[in-house]
Amino acid sequence: MLYMEYIIFKDSAFRHGYGKKDYKEVIRNRKLVLRSRRGYRNVYEILGRNDAGDYLHLITRRFRKGRERVVIVFHIGRMNAADRKRFIKIMEK
Repeated sequence: MLYMEYIIFKDSAFRHGYGKKDYKEVIRNRKLVLRSRRGYRNVYEILGRNDAGDYLHLITRRFRKGRERVVIVFHIGRMNAADRKRFIKIMEK
C-alpha cells in the first residue's frame, strides 16, 4: 500500500534557528528515533545530525489519516549534552 506523507511545521519548530532543510537532512542521515520520554502517544524524539555536522534534536507527532501519513514537527534544536553522548555512543561507534 502506497502512502502520501505530509509534513507540517509548527512555528515552534523554528525558534532555535533551524529550518526545514535541517529537518530533511536529519531524516536523510543516520538517526536515532525514540518514543516520547514524556509518554505522549504518537510523539517521537529524533536525534541526528544535519549536513553541517550539528547534533540536532527533533520532536514530531506522526499519525495516519486514511491513505496519508502526517508528520507534525514541533521542535528542531541542538541536542543537550546527555543526548549527544547517548547518540555518539549508539550511532558513532
